[in-house]
Amino acid sequence: MKENILIVEDEFIVANDLRIMLQKAGYKVCGIAPSVAKAIDLIKAKNPDWVLLDIFLQGTKTGIDLANQLSEMGIPFIYISANTNQAILEAAKATEPYGFLVKPFREKDLVVMLDIALYRHQQSRKFNQPKEATLREQIEQIAAKTDSKDEKLKQVATALQSIIPFNCLNINKNEASIESEQVYLIKNTLNIFQVLSLNAALDVTGVSHRNYRSWRSSPQDTGNQFYNNFEFRRLKMDSLWLKALSDHYKYQSALCYDIRLESGYVYKLTFLSTGLDSYNKLQLDLLQKNAPAFNQLISDILLKNDAEVKQVRTARVSPAPVAAVSTHQSFNGIIGESPLLKAVFNKINIVAPDETSVLIMGESGTGKERIAQTIHKLSPRKNKLLVTVNCAALPINLIESELFGHEKGAFTGATEKRTGKFEQADGGTIFLDEIGELPLEAQVKLLRVLQEKEIERLGGNYTKKVNVRIIAATNRNLEKEVAEGRFRLDLYYRLNVFPIELPSLRQRKEDIPILANYFLDRFIKKTNKNVTGISGEAMLTLMDYDWPGNIRELEHLIERSILMATGDFIENIEMAKLPSAGTFQVQEGYRVRTMEEMEREHILEILKLCKGKIYGEGGAAEMLNIPSTTLNSKIKKLGIKYEYVK
Repeated sequence: MKENILIVEDEFIVANDLRIMLQKAGYKVCGIAPSVAKAIDLIKAKNPDWVLLDIFLQGTKTGIDLANQLSEMGIPFIYISANTNQAILEAAKATEPYGFLVKPFREKDLVVMLDIALYRHQQSRKFNQPKEATLREQIEQIAAKTDSKDEKLKQVATALQSIIPFNCLNINKNEASIESEQVYLIKNTLNIFQVLSLNAALDVTGVSHRNYRSWRSSPQDTGNQFYNNFEFRRLKMDSLWLKALSDHYKYQSALCYDIRLESGYVYKLTFLSTGLDSYNKLQLDLLQKNAPAFNQLISDILLKNDAEVKQVRTARVSPAPVAAVSTHQSFNGIIGESPLLKAVFNKINIVAPDETSVLIMGESGTGKERIAQTIHKLSPRKNKLLVTVNCAALPINLIESELFGHEKGAFTGATEKRTGKFEQADGGTIFLDEIGELPLEAQVKLLRVLQEKEIERLGGNYTKKVNVRIIAATNRNLEKEVAEGRFRLDLYYRLNVFPIELPSLRQRKEDIPILANYFLDRFIKKTNKNVTGISGEAMLTLMDYDWPGNIRELEHLIERSILMATGDFIENIEMAKLPSAGTFQVQEGYRVRTMEEMEREHILEILKLCKGKIYGEGGAAEMLNIPSTTLNSKIKKLGIKYEYVK
């Protein structure tokens, strides 16, 4: 029997259209509510199975408010909204909906989204998987670590990104003159947060230290408010530090929130974003709900002394022989003992025996492909093929042929029949790496295959059923890609049935000594070098680095350090210099190049140096120390012309 659905929508025409579509598809509609209050009354009277929920409704309460109540009642829901900017998506995501339908939509879109939502709900109930750690629990875990205060603050900033998007966070004690009680967390060009003191912030922006007292002040009388576009321009004129940072980093919106400690002191959190319209009331509500977590951030991290932590850190990373590594167990070659990584292991154990789709998210170098291999090896499909597809490396004009196959003569050059990747993986698993790189037209066809479980070869006139488990991976923020129109929302929800987010290495620095010694042991056996360990000073150097390349970067660095070692221990490690949050002044007539422009120019220089050779010894991929498939995807993404690469 089809589900009984409540529609919560304040525009009657839209709501009535929804009712007609749902009834036509065989669903029952138990009512239409224009406000949260009316919806609660109907829920009590009609007991719906599902709720279709608009975000902005009549009255003072929003659909986000109702969503939290629905979660407590155990009623699944789908959002329907005309607004899909990143701020809205982040706030909606925090309530854990089963889908998000964007207005305007077709009847087919509604039916597909409901099918996806029902599937995800069934899988969720089957797994009964534990919820993600709350922000407060994450901050508790970070506060308990022996990392330095700056390292903890960076990890907190990363955790905060899941509920509030920002490029800078200022935490400032109101009416304070104590420098240690305020901090600036600023995201650099590598998307890594750096902790800046007051004076460092002054130096970056070029503001004179003589304006010291003015710099300390947060915007006056802002209270709990958000400021976008023109409102933000007016706001920054009242605060020297805000104007200086915004002019330097091009911030265009702010979110201000006050935290009152038990001691009575008030700290102001000021989130800044480069987006014109990044903040809204929904995020203020999220901050309010997470107020205890922010209290803990200030009392247990910001105001704590670093001296004792440093002594513990030094003791923990003192020189040790490689043999100590044997006491650390690996999970199919995945090394680490941090709580974040153990949470990943737990998710793998939960999902591996099932048939459900998995979406692996994480930065480049965190080991997404190894996680996919582990899931496959632990699944009932382990004796069948695991077919890996690098979506970024697929030629645009051959994507359909590569994925679904083609018949002989289907297009110019198709001299024989080809079996596609999905057909090759029939009975096994297909791993769609870098799924965020697929163009929109390919996403539509992929969604159809996932829904119908059948393929049609290019140039063919029949369909073939395939039994394939889907594991996808991405280093992109797919919510942001959806908000900017580069990724289909329905495909995102279809793939995101069981998400696994891999922590970056800077989020689990307690694993660095274990990983470093593991790689040390492995490379010593390959090189026959007489190296027995890493000195305490060198290990502290590894611990203090931010690792934009994650585990892959650590692996390459240890290999290089072994080759350069002259004694029994690796005493010195030459680290790459990360760009600071802002260390140069823009001279007149100078145009700051984007990261893409700089990357494109660098790749072009290497390609010319290698005379267009990409693969093999002496090729550009080897010189750049990246896989050739990654280089190919960058060449395509950056629009580098073929004459440079052939």
